[in-house]
Amino acid sequence: MNGFFGRMQMRLAGWMQGRHGTDGFSNFLVAVAFVLLILSMVPGLDLLSWVSLALLAYSLVRCCSKNLAARERENAAYERIAAKPKRQVGLLRKKWENRKTTRYFTCKGCGQTLSVPRGKGTLRVVCPKCQTETTKKS
Repeated sequence: MNGFFGRMQMRLAGWMQGRHGTDGFSNFLVAVAFVLLILSMVPGLDLLSWVSLALLAYSLVRCCSKNLAARERENAAYERIAAKPKRQVGLLRKKWENRKTTRYFTCKGCGQTLSVPRGKGTLRVVCPKCQTETTKKS
């Protein structure tokens, strides 16, 4: 640990003290920048490489920023916006994993996603959110 790389690691850790570091929004910016960088290889989309470079630079500035309150507000806004798509992707993943054992449908009253076990015949289902009663074939 006392070698060159160990000393560099200690210096970098000391330099990063009091700085923001990475968070979900920075990771998202880097991912979008790499997607745009790959898309910029398509002829006619050369401008995307500059946008990608700008996003990478902004992400780096966010990581090295000492203004923790502003970075936390930005990340909280990102998390608030990204919460619904993340929840929908998680539900789609869950539906795919349980597709052989569970049947999913939405409540007509409130839009809540409900599930019933497959192969149990016709079931009477009560929505836990709005108490709407429906009959569904599993």
